[in-house]
Amino acid sequence: MKYRFYGDELQLVKYELTVQRDYGGEQLTDTYTAVTEAEKDGLLARYPSAVVTEIDNTGYEWLNGMVFTQDQLKAGELDRAIAMGQEAYTASAMSQDEINAMLMLEIAELKAGVNNE
Repeated sequence: MKYRFYGDELQLVKYELTVQRDYGGEQLTDTYTAVTEAEKDGLLARYPSAVVTEIDNTGYEWLNGMVFTQDQLKAGELDRAIAMGQEAYTASAMSQDEINAMLMLEIAELKAGVNNE
């Protein structure tokens, strides 16, 4: 699986373009990624000699467009999502309403504990 981030949004890479360049007699290779055909075409217009490789992200399409904050990435959330797969990860993710309810319950329990002391 190949991906990149646009801000916190995960984008599956569909194309990888490899460009060979001569910098003062030294051969260097630059690699560019594209997530859409239009982006690929724009890169090819700029680098017509680029070699295009299609990337197979079969099975990971569900991750495209998901948002992962830097804290989530540091905590391994993306790796967890990949390892669990779509069904298990989606089932384990709490909705915002569920998170809010859990937080309200914790606040109520804390208040009850403070008032009963």
